[in-house]
Amino acid sequence: MNPPNFDSPIQNLLQLTSDLRSPEGCPWDKEQTHLSVVPHLLEETYEVVDTIERGDDNHLREELGDLLFQITFHSQLAKERGAFTFEDVANDVFQKLVYRHPHVYGTKTGIGSGEEVLTQWDQLKQMEKEKKGTQDSDTSVLAGIPKALPAIQRSEKIQSKVTKQGFDWPTVSGVFQKFQEEILELDTELQKHGSLTSKKLKYDERVEDELGDLFFLLVNLARKLSIDPETCLRRANEKFETRFRIVEGLVEQTGKTLKDYPLEELDRFWDQAKLRLKEDQTK
Repeated sequence: MNPPNFDSPIQNLLQLTSDLRSPEGCPWDKEQTHLSVVPHLLEETYEVVDTIERGDDNHLREELGDLLFQITFHSQLAKERGAFTFEDVANDVFQKLVYRHPHVYGTKTGIGSGEEVLTQWDQLKQMEKEKKGTQDSDTSVLAGIPKALPAIQRSEKIQSKVTKQGFDWPTVSGVFQKFQEEILELDTELQKHGSLTSKKLKYDERVEDELGDLFFLLVNLARKLSIDPETCLRRANEKFETRFRIVEGLVEQTGKTLKDYPLEELDRFWDQAKLRLKEDQTK
């Protein structure tokens, strides 16, 4: 078959997606289901995030296209079983965004900050559910937080929800003090199950619980510091990877391998890597 040749790029993409799923289409695409392509949806989403963080506009354009194809593919699967179409998806989100921005498309005024917009958004979202009769039987303020979210993001969502109900430390110092308490509790559990001089300790559920409390509290502390915890950790990962790659290069120049050096020597290479990066930043 010939590739689609409409005037509209969106129409071309929708027809291409339909062609791939047709009897004469691609064997792989015809085998897929909503569930089977979830890993690809997640991968494309993270690739978009990666290009945004790198400030790479050329690749961002490409990755957004890949993500858009995931949306058209899921819409095609739904269309085939008579559930909804891509046009339905586009119209629904259009109508929803108009409704939830009365300060832009309506007569409501007095919204002067992003925080006020979010408060209004939650109120309008609740009103939508009540109007449509789609109110969930789960009336908790935590209802609706996707369980499939990465753990750090879901933790931040949970804490943001309860904060709006007044269930939060009033100051940063309260969170920081609790963090120090949790560190001591973790240390107490660790001492029960082995020496910290051990190379690795055996799994213990109580240690896991205390470590989980620390992770949860760190997310809370990040939120209090107006830092996105997911972005913060990704940046830490990137920083470590950049430094470690420099260490690998320095070691390679000596004609040896990382395992040929004791940790003390590797720490000196690490310091050199930090210094090199600092010098590069001042140029």
